Amino acid sequence: MASIIPPNQARFTRHELVQATRGSCPAFEGHTVGVWTDSRADLSGGIFLALRGERFDGHRFVAAAARQGAKLVVVEEPVTDTGSASVLRVASTRQALADLARFHRQRWGGAVVGVAGSVGKTTTRTAIAAVAGAAGRSVHCPAGNLNNAIGVPMVLLGLTERHTLGVVELGTSGPGEIELLTGIADPDVGVLTRVALEHSEGLGDLDAIEHEEGALLRGLRPEAAAVVNADDQRCVRLLSSCRAGRRLGFGLSQLASRLGASYRILDHESLSVRGTRVRIERPEGAPLDVQSPLLGLPGAYALGAALAVTEALLGGPLSSEQVAAALRSPALGEPGRLTPIELSDGTLVLDDTYNSSPASVRSSVLVARELAERRGGRLVLVLGEMRELGSLSALAHRELGQDLVAAAPALVVAFGGDAKLLLEAPSSHSLPAHFADDAGGALDILRTERRPGDVILVKASRGLRAERIVEGLRASESRAS
Repeated sequence: MASIIPPNQARFTRHELVQATRGSCPAFEGHTVGVWTDSRADLSGGIFLALRGERFDGHRFVAAAARQGAKLVVVEEPVTDTGSASVLRVASTRQALADLARFHRQRWGGAVVGVAGSVGKTTTRTAIAAVAGAAGRSVHCPAGNLNNAIGVPMVLLGLTERHTLGVVELGTSGPGEIELLTGIADPDVGVLTRVALEHSEGLGDLDAIEHEEGALLRGLRPEAAAVVNADDQRCVRLLSSCRAGRRLGFGLSQLASRLGASYRILDHESLSVRGTRVRIERPEGAPLDVQSPLLGLPGAYALGAALAVTEALLGGPLSSEQVAAALRSPALGEPGRLTPIELSDGTLVLDDTYNSSPASVRSSVLVARELAERRGGRLVLVLGEMRELGSLSALAHRELGQDLVAAAPALVVAFGGDAKLLLEAPSSHSLPAHFADDAGGALDILRTERRPGDVILVKASRGLRAERIVEGLRASESRAS
């Protein structure tokens, strides 16, 4: 399901529009309120950008946008039937969206945090928003997967005078995307969560991925701050090309102390569905001992990054009461990212269905193993194909399958395409393993094989719709009751 584009009230005069986009707008006076890419919205007094994509062309909907009240339409080619709407002609509407967002971000003038990395971006983004909010910042951080060349500009256009901080997630599936998004957002703090195999079909090998993710750090201003995972040598290495004057690290490693300031995770203990108890050492103030609803080490990493970002912005340590308040925020985390769901028979389902990559699967399996041990239940892994890995797909699935053996699952169910390769190593070690063509087939196997009290991790790339497995388990429980 696509994320909902958040509305905005960004205002532009004709002079500002021409200045930002270098377009031609001969017949327009006054100002516009709001920028939209959907002709079905209430566009009264606003701008409609006629974007082009592989499967759509917004120029076909200019007339509809005019009927919806658009005051101005932004186009790449001559259009007719614009009603009372004025026309801004540009070379590229996609570039115009970026230009308008960059212009708005600069005139807004508050602080922006940009979060990039191969895994953990969304959890880190929401943790930063929650901690900064509890520290008194008015934070703009819309929910959803808004980390591409459309989503990031639309998030930035939502910044208003009420906000003092914007937090944006920067994603990539091809070379140059992080550089583009960093240039639009111009972050005051850049956070790099991890460099690992992802989207290799479009990005290439791990060295190419490192270069792509590193564009965030290379794009930071000298007065900005860089916050990186100190347990990831690639993240630390990327600091050598970073101009940011402040450098901070978070993680388990002593390496963080080399970065000028460190947020070291001294301990983390699973509390089952109640989350994780975390102890974090800081450059200033006493170590923090808190109970976080975010699960396992991934949740501890996100909290460490959030503390580093917020204390860098504030220039001093947060109180334990402020951090505790942040960890009670309902905005912390998003569905489908290691979300615990407890069924009435004692089964714990870990809904990690939003997306998948080798590093994120390994991380989630460790969390699931820890929870199974604490609860005294069996570990069941339901893993779908990891897509967009290109020529590295077969090797990545086979290597991950070897790592699954160490987790000693009671059952592995793989589904979709190359996920069959995940089962080679478990099967050779006589672990119960089954393959299904799709999520529906995996659910059928699970209904037969699962037991009360199991800890079931469900994870796959987005296109496999693994959320249907979680929905099916919940529906089965409802019918049984």
